[in-house]
Amino acid sequence: MAKADVLARVKRDLAAGHTYPATQRLRTLVASHPDDLEIYRLLCSVYRQTGNLAEAGRWGFLTDEVRPDELAAFARVHTNPWSRVRLLRWTGDPATLAEPIQQRLSELLAEAEHSGPPEIWVGSYRAPAKTRGSLGPCLFTAIALGIVVVLAGIGAIRAIAWLVE
Repeated sequence: MAKADVLARVKRDLAAGHTYPATQRLRTLVASHPDDLEIYRLLCSVYRQTGNLAEAGRWGFLTDEVRPDELAAFARVHTNPWSRVRLLRWTGDPATLAEPIQQRLSELLAEAEHSGPPEIWVGSYRAPAKTRGSLGPCLFTAIALGIVVVLAGIGAIRAIAWLVE
């Protein structure tokens, strides 16, 4: 779907007071156009309307419309500077940004570099193994198996009684 069509739908969603589908459409649009600051401004505005200051700070970080309290909320929620850099999802040239925004971005990058290398998660994606300390599943299995054995015994007695008659 073309960017203009998505933006028209976002406008209709917001006019109807449906902020969640509007943010979902805009975030999908950011994935297709990661360097379009107009989309960032719209996302910042929607999150500001909903009172989500951390997300407003995230999406407004590269705009001149962001407020200091939104930037502070973004930094408070995402304390790791590398996380904030990644969450910006911007791949454009910093030289295309206005001077105060370039300064803000360079300060974040300097903070990230000063904090050391980014954390790389090396854990397993598999669910952790269940421990044997819990009797819940074993007890349930034992009770269910006991009921099946009792019912099979009753059925066998009935079948023998029917054959003997």
